[in-house]
Amino acid sequence: MKKRTSIGKNISRLFLAFLSSVFLASFLLLLSLYLTLFSGSYVERQAEKADYYTQLTEEINRQIENSALGSNIPTGVLAEAVSKEYVKEDVNAYFTAMYKPEETFNIANGRNVNDSIVEKIRQYAADNGIEVTTETEESVQVLADRSVEIYDGYIELPFLISFANRVIGYKSKLLLFMAVCGVMCVLLSIALFKSLRGYLHRLLRYLAYIFGGSGLMMLGLPTVALLSGALKRLGIQSKAMYDFVQAYLSSFLWMFIAMGLVAVAGGILFAFLSEYQRRRLFRQ
Repeated sequence: MKKRTSIGKNISRLFLAFLSSVFLASFLLLLSLYLTLFSGSYVERQAEKADYYTQLTEEINRQIENSALGSNIPTGVLAEAVSKEYVKEDVNAYFTAMYKPEETFNIANGRNVNDSIVEKIRQYAADNGIEVTTETEESVQVLADRSVEIYDGYIELPFLISFANRVIGYKSKLLLFMAVCGVMCVLLSIALFKSLRGYLHRLLRYLAYIFGGSGLMMLGLPTVALLSGALKRLGIQSKAMYDFVQAYLSSFLWMFIAMGLVAVAGGILFAFLSEYQRRRLFRQ
């Protein structure tokens, strides 16, 4: 009879440990989402890491050059019409506006791009002895305005704003669920400790199970996604955007893996502490 009672208690304790592990894994998952999807500064760091500003600047200048070919402006004249500093300033402002729906985003360097185009074309005309007439000035201004539209089209990506707005709408719910998961994990651990009659080394052993189990849950899917090479098969035409999205998603998955590794390390630490405490208890 005592043996059956002991087995029943062990099963109930393992069930409590399993529930605690699930709530801890959920807490770590939600924390990872909060530190990534809900952070504008995180997006900026990934853009810098992927060299997004440099590549986007090159794509914008290339597109402006192609547009200018129809106006008999040869390749090379507008190769550096848009600077990386302009792109970085406006892209970062756009990222900030993504996470602050109450703010209206406006291109800050539109006038600078316009002036740069006009100046470079005038310099080209002066260097080649081309007469600049009123009609030519009007054509140059039309080309400059079109270039600003190209620039604006590369900076403002409506799908990013839509995505960010959807994400921000769930921020309060995410924080609530994260708090609930954290509290439930703590309460279950307390209940587990009481069922162990206050033996610290037993609690530490179960904490090793809890942290180790939650860590393995966190490691599974992200590791499979990275090893499968799924991120390399993104159907994005722009190389700048492709590298940026790939770096963002890859870092997003690595955040899960890092959280999982921390939890596994915590489980190993609790296992060592449990064994140390058990030996210390038996020596007394």
